[in-house]
Amino acid sequence: MNPFKAGICIAMMLLLAGTVGACKTQQKAGFFDLHPRILIHESDLGSGKNLNLSVVDKRRRNILLRKDSDRKIKSGRALVTQDHHASVQLDNTFQKIAEEAFQLQGYHTDGKGTGSPREVTIYITKLELRFRLARTEGADGQYQIQVRLRSKMKVAAKNRSITFGKEYDFFIKKSYDTLPSKLENEKMLNYGLTQLLHQIVDDPKLNRFLTG
Repeated sequence: MNPFKAGICIAMMLLLAGTVGACKTQQKAGFFDLHPRILIHESDLGSGKNLNLSVVDKRRRNILLRKDSDRKIKSGRALVTQDHHASVQLDNTFQKIAEEAFQLQGYHTDGKGTGSPREVTIYITKLELRFRLARTEGADGQYQIQVRLRSKMKVAAKNRSITFGKEYDFFIKKSYDTLPSKLENEKMLNYGLTQLLHQIVDDPKLNRFLTG
């Protein structure tokens, strides 16, 4: 093993040894609570129009945070030792909050509005956290745990016989000196869902299409 690889292994072992408590939290907490927020303000944009909204979970895997390889786990170098999922069904949770957001804009999602219903289908295509050990800048050669969140959604809308489609994505990364807690991971996931919801509901092109 060359000196650089040996240095990485040593740094990883020291980092993991100093974060045993946090690692135990990751092992025991196999589920994340997802509760995105609504950022928009109340308006009369929808003018009481009917809106049929549905959310479909189209992710290839329903895992929010994937465990490291068995080889890493056995060697003691793993940052995540088990898969993590949503504690509730993601599409149902997101649909409820999305309906509330469109209702704030003046739409009716219960069929009691006016006019022929506009149709909006939101496809959740990606929501995933990833951990990696990253070397910090500077001469001290310290290492941090970098957490990356990638999230994507696609909207397919219909207003009478006309259709509209668009993809939305959000990416963020944060660095930690120790393994982030379950709460910190949940905050990051919910932040990503909140930002995507805001992108969709506050999209001028989608709004013009639905109100036309």
